[in-house]
Amino acid sequence: MRRSCWILLALAGCASPHEEPAGVALPATAAAATASTVAAPTAPATQAASASAASPEAPMPASAEPAAPAADETGDRIYAKARFVWITKAPGSSGWIGYLTLGGSVRLLEGSREKAKTAGPGCDAWYRVEPRGYVCLDANTTLDAGDAQYQALVTHAGKADAFPFEYGESLGTPRYFGLPTLEAQRRSEIDLDEHTAEVARLRELIAAGKSDTVEPHLRGIDLSLAGVKFPALPALPASVRENRDKVVRGSTVAWSKAYDDENGRTWLYTSDHALVPRDRVKPYPKATFKGVVLDDKTTLPIAFFRKKARPKLARKDGKFVETAESFERLSFVMLTGTSEKVGKEVFLETKEPGIWVRESDAAVVRQAETVPFLADELPGARRTWLDISVLGGTLVAYEDRKPVFATLIAPGRGGTPFPGKDPVSTASTPTGTFRIDGKFRWATMVSSSDSNIVHSEVQWVQNFHGPHALHGAYWHDGWGELMSGGCVNLSPIDSKWVFEWTEPSLPKGWHGIRSVGDFGPVTRVVVRP
Repeated sequence: MRRSCWILLALAGCASPHEEPAGVALPATAAAATASTVAAPTAPATQAASASAASPEAPMPASAEPAAPAADETGDRIYAKARFVWITKAPGSSGWIGYLTLGGSVRLLEGSREKAKTAGPGCDAWYRVEPRGYVCLDANTTLDAGDAQYQALVTHAGKADAFPFEYGESLGTPRYFGLPTLEAQRRSEIDLDEHTAEVARLRELIAAGKSDTVEPHLRGIDLSLAGVKFPALPALPASVRENRDKVVRGSTVAWSKAYDDENGRTWLYTSDHALVPRDRVKPYPKATFKGVVLDDKTTLPIAFFRKKARPKLARKDGKFVETAESFERLSFVMLTGTSEKVGKEVFLETKEPGIWVRESDAAVVRQAETVPFLADELPGARRTWLDISVLGGTLVAYEDRKPVFATLIAPGRGGTPFPGKDPVSTASTPTGTFRIDGKFRWATMVSSSDSNIVHSEVQWVQNFHGPHALHGAYWHDGWGELMSGGCVNLSPIDSKWVFEWTEPSLPKGWHGIRSVGDFGPVTRVVVRP
């Protein structure tokens, strides 16, 4: 299955479980997107180890802010009770610079309601927030951390890690906005009795150790019970939910918790406070791949290994021969920079004593020769930029001339743009020099070719070219391969690292930001073939 998708704010985005969504679009106030990449939200009209071993941990860069407010922050805050609580540059302004989301909050100016409160058009009371901007106090916000609706939202809010939610692929399921009776389930699920009988039979087979006899279309479903009974469900307004009554086959589901009903059926509590039966969702395994932090000991050039394990080579009688060992898929090794050509093949010397690799077996990352800044530009700044190779399937993060991180990516399955054609139409990743235009901790993507296909809460999104973005991809593990609808897919772990390293930093408590001049230097994105 190949589709282009858009991030919906519901933002517009680039992905599907079998490909990559296309970009980020916004709620009712956003312009409709029509490509296979990520478009920044539009403003609201009004306020309503060894080299070849696993990579080392990628710590949060010292300059980056954490994705959520620190627990020990003091002072007054304003709390979000809607999916989009806009932060505007000035009171009453229709232009937004950022936003909060469900269960989020941000500190008021100097932590003081009195100092933060100000008058302005379109709202009874505006409050200045840190580090800048204004939020309207209305039905979508509260100054009371104990507000019952807000507390219900916090309980199921996303986490500030590589996987904000649990994720899975829908086999086709309705969405319920309260715990449904059996009669209500039968109305929405025509095959309910047959389906639940089959689920019960499969549980018996699995208990008997006969899971290999499970029908292929039901393999991978988690048939276990959650072991947690339903709590009292909160009464929440429709504004917290996406406007969909079903999740069609091939769409994805994001959820925070699972509960069992009295009839033995387990339900997923989705990111937007709906319920989906767990027996109609296949959970995705969590990708563990991550790139490598570069330092004095781990340096370029390095070689990553894509698609499959690759043989280690050694010299013997003047030839390169395969040893009994290999480099595992998605591992890396440092190179010495020495190469030899034998016939039409090029061989690269590794820093593993006596070991060489075929250049054709490796995704090689070398030091960039130039930087995308003028010599006197941004004096004293970090001068951050990303060097992305579409066909090489690699990304390197630089601070001026110093490489600090390298990894594999999954760019557009169409490769580089075709002359005279919109890259969106060919699922290509645009080449050139760009900048980070917006950052969103997560956003839902909607297919540009079929609006019924939805990919929930795609994580750590950063727009760089219209609807095209860098973002996490929880639905595949094809790093280094051409996989996406045009966006630059990163592993979930890498997407968070890159998001927190790039500039501007997302202010504490904010869910999304526009890359505007008030926030300081902006990371540049160089995309080459």
